[in-house]
Amino acid sequence: MALKNIKSPKNNDPIGPNRSSRFKWRTIVGLLLMYVAVALNWQWIWGVFSLYWIIPDFFTGVTYFIEPITRKENPILYWLILITWVAFSVMMIFPTVSSLTGQY
Repeated sequence: MALKNIKSPKNNDPIGPNRSSRFKWRTIVGLLLMYVAVALNWQWIWGVFSLYWIIPDFFTGVTYFIEPITRKENPILYWLILITWVAFSVMMIFPTVSSLTGQY
């Protein structure tokens, strides 16, 4: 399977060699949060990350689950995926609420 949408940076590309000195503070903070979350067994952080990752999908109309899914071409599948991600995120952020449904 070929990866058609991936382009290599060129010398005049803003993400290429000319911009290598740009400091990616959000990526570094995200990685540090992931390390802390794994070390401290924080489940809620994965829900926060998931919500952060799907916010652009609402605005662009494209989500990625195994392959790109567009709101225009596959609206039911698109909304099913987004609703699933939001539900999983909420369950990860509020695990006590989701665990109460199965216990007496």
